[in-house]
Amino acid sequence: MSHVDDGKAPVRLSVVMPAYDELPNLRELLPGIASIIALIPHVTAEINVVVPGFTQEPELAEIRSLGGRPVLRGPTDAFGDAIRSGIAAADPAGDVVIIMDADGSHDPSTIVRLLEASDGAHVVVASRYTKGGTTDNSFALRTMSRTLNMAYRIILGIRCKDVSTNFKLYRRADLAQITLTCKDFDVVEELLFRLKMLHGKALVIKEIPDRFFERTHGVTKRRLGPFVVSYIKTLLYLSWLGRRHRA
Repeated sequence: MSHVDDGKAPVRLSVVMPAYDELPNLRELLPGIASIIALIPHVTAEINVVVPGFTQEPELAEIRSLGGRPVLRGPTDAFGDAIRSGIAAADPAGDVVIIMDADGSHDPSTIVRLLEASDGAHVVVASRYTKGGTTDNSFALRTMSRTLNMAYRIILGIRCKDVSTNFKLYRRADLAQITLTCKDFDVVEELLFRLKMLHGKALVIKEIPDRFFERTHGVTKRRLGPFVVSYIKTLLYLSWLGRRHRA
């Protein structure tokens, strides 16, 4: 297994995982993430698990026992608020933030490669659609996802083949300068677009190939119809926002 270069300066990492009824997956993921990070020289990390506001103490205690730091999302239990709450809870003195799913679809070992690729980048993407990347999704879902990603890439001018994956590394200082407003899963695309507005043509996005797995336990929270509608609405909104920003 490869490691981050021993010659690099110390890195403070915050992992942010939105989790809604994902305890069976967290029982496998959290020890896996902790063991991966322990092997990376000069990296110290916190693992923030962003759970619904109604989560009871026994589940919070188990997350702590597994090495996670539970964070209650708010003001609502929507995915957008989970991302906002997770970013707000990340170590303010940290260097980088990695956001990933809590359902087993993202391989913890990819964290090493995200960190290795982070030099000179504002964002590093664990990409399904760059050369070498793969996904376990069905043909229909792959087709829909590729179409949406192409639309976001072309219309919003984002130089990234996998805009919609939630598995990305960001600079902590950049996240502190943007305001996210989207409610649902479309906050993932909004995040990248806000960074494009922040840095303009200077924004550096690196993509590394990665595999997207089917979730390990439980059922997906995404519903195809509302999912597509919300992404189209967000694309139109962000396109308008971009034109207004340039005016």
